[in-house]
Amino acid sequence: MSTEKLKDYTADLLTLETHLFNAVKKQRTSEQVSDSDAMKLLNSLDQVLRNQINKLESQVDKMGGGRKSELKELLGSFAGLAAGLIDTVRKDPVSKMLRDDYTALSMLATGYTMLHTYALAAEENDLGELALNHLGEITPVITEISRVLPLVVARESTDMDKDQSEKIGQKAMENTQKMWNSEQIKKDPNIV
Repeated sequence: MSTEKLKDYTADLLTLETHLFNAVKKQRTSEQVSDSDAMKLLNSLDQVLRNQINKLESQVDKMGGGRKSELKELLGSFAGLAAGLIDTVRKDPVSKMLRDDYTALSMLATGYTMLHTYALAAEENDLGELALNHLGEITPVITEISRVLPLVVARESTDMDKDQSEKIGQKAMENTQKMWNSEQIKKDPNIV
């Protein structure tokens, strides 16, 4: 992969991550977010994204600055649309906000996996390490969302008392977290 393509791809991830960061900032100030677990998660996500954006901006600058690629324009319009939707759905329940964050983080994780691979192929070890580190910072947040989401959904249920919603949220969290264990996903992936 050429240096120009690596620069474009890095700038594309910066664009996507910046859109997600802006959405998370709006979520953190939304009147809808009163759940302490959700707020703690959003604060953590805000910090991770803020740090990653700073490092990505520095990387793009070191690579000679960004220029618009077709992919960047596509991602920008997609992410811009998503950010615009977040503006219009500020009254959405917190569970939907977290679902959308989970989806965007999964997209970022995929992008960092690809960037890491491209950087290794181009023998750009510093960029490869940066992508791998960012992936390592995102994966725990994705896991934490999967843990917190059942609790938030149960708390949003209006037809239960608080004790009942906590029991159901805890049970749902335990059940869904079991689906992520190594026995369920057929142990560790085969590395060929």
